[in-house]
Amino acid sequence: MNTAPRVLVMMATYNGARYLKQQIDSILSQEQVAITLRIRDDGSSDDTCRIAQGYASEYSNVLFSRNEENEGVARNFMHMVYEDDQHVNGPYDYYAFADQDDIWRPRKLARAIEMLRPPCASARDTRDGFAESAASSKRPGEGVGASGPALYYSDATNFDDEREWSELADYRPVLRYPTTLLLRNWASGCTMVFNRELRDLLCAHKLDTFPRIHDVWVHLVALAKGSVYADFDTSLIRRRITGHNVVGDLSDHHTSVAQAGKDLGNLRHESDHAPSRVAQQLLDEFGDDMDPSLQESAQMLACYRRSLRTRILAASRFRFWQPSRRGRLIVRLCFLLGRY
Repeated sequence: MNTAPRVLVMMATYNGARYLKQQIDSILSQEQVAITLRIRDDGSSDDTCRIAQGYASEYSNVLFSRNEENEGVARNFMHMVYEDDQHVNGPYDYYAFADQDDIWRPRKLARAIEMLRPPCASARDTRDGFAESAASSKRPGEGVGASGPALYYSDATNFDDEREWSELADYRPVLRYPTTLLLRNWASGCTMVFNRELRDLLCAHKLDTFPRIHDVWVHLVALAKGSVYADFDTSLIRRRITGHNVVGDLSDHHTSVAQAGKDLGNLRHESDHAPSRVAQQLLDEFGDDMDPSLQESAQMLACYRRSLRTRILAASRFRFWQPSRRGRLIVRLCFLLGRY
């Protein structure tokens, strides 16, 4: 009898034919897990659908569908989370997001599940504390694994045609300031794995719109109601930086004059106030039934634009971290100008 953990890997595709086969092969080669790969295409005009359909025809654990209209990356991913999973190899124990052009290491999922698997006895409530701490972080006082909703993410090795570098090397201190997530995400969705309890919680609080990317919402819900395991010491994917990524590498450590000019230019653009809208969504969905520290920060962000006084208070009091002095200055300017 196969007792390997059952994992649903959700891949959103859009014109990704060039590297798709290499990524699918790396997913299907995962060790110590029972994989179902769900591919949902968002209106590709290249060979992406032909390639994906070919795998679905050959492998019973590969499922493929194509959206009738373009939904955007966040809705495409989250619809896969929300969909009824009582098909083929479901229900599943764990869930993972996958980009279309990365390369997964063979134990990517197994490593995550080792961290997420609940202890055999004395499972503890994961909502007593609020912290993402050091590498392989966990709530204070807990061992590896926890009961309740839980999310894991790791570092990634970014690469392009000329070099490779760590995605999270400069971001370890952010774990002391988890409310930074309300402003800026540092954990890539392609490194995330989460348990069924978190999936069920997400489904109980379905959103129709996503002002920010899907992985921000998943990360926030895990922080608000469960546990987050930040594995900064482990890189489990090679993340291809093509120049066409929806989200590229973190670059706040860049300090060039050109980068500073770009940042200032971005401040002149019309703001959609996505961070404050997401903060309000979090409050609307969970209200007082969430971690008090996150709730307080979400309340500050949701209403900080009411007056010059509230903007100044938010700029001076909101707890966040960025890896450069320039990045920290930009955040405070964004508060003062009402860009969030």
